[in-house]
Amino acid sequence: MRDGRPTQDGRAHTILVVGDDRKVRDRVVALLADEGYSVLAATDGFEALGIIAEGAVDLLFTDVRMSGMDGYELARRAKQLRPQLPVIYTTGYAHRLPGGGEALCGTILNKPQYREELLSEFARALTDPPS
Repeated sequence: MRDGRPTQDGRAHTILVVGDDRKVRDRVVALLADEGYSVLAATDGFEALGIIAEGAVDLLFTDVRMSGMDGYELARRAKQLRPQLPVIYTTGYAHRLPGGGEALCGTILNKPQYREELLSEFARALTDPPS
């Protein structure tokens, strides 16, 4: 395992990557898997909620703009299931977020993301989860 530091029980952290852009989603999944994380993927918020309800997800990485359910609604519903779940949002439209996104609970990364930025934010979120 590289930077995907294990959890206290020795398993790899599980990150759920959610987005309707297959190329972006697959790129992030591959990067995280290469770093030793356990990675799950969903194409939309409804699929993601099913995954969160079924098992251990240590971090939610979601696109803000998706059809059906946007990333904000996904995070709100996910936190009803798992209040301590860290969330990292990604968007190509950060300049259009209300109030710059400060009202959201979680980090917002602009697209495109770069490898080191992603890995740094994931490690930070898994080390210092929300209180």
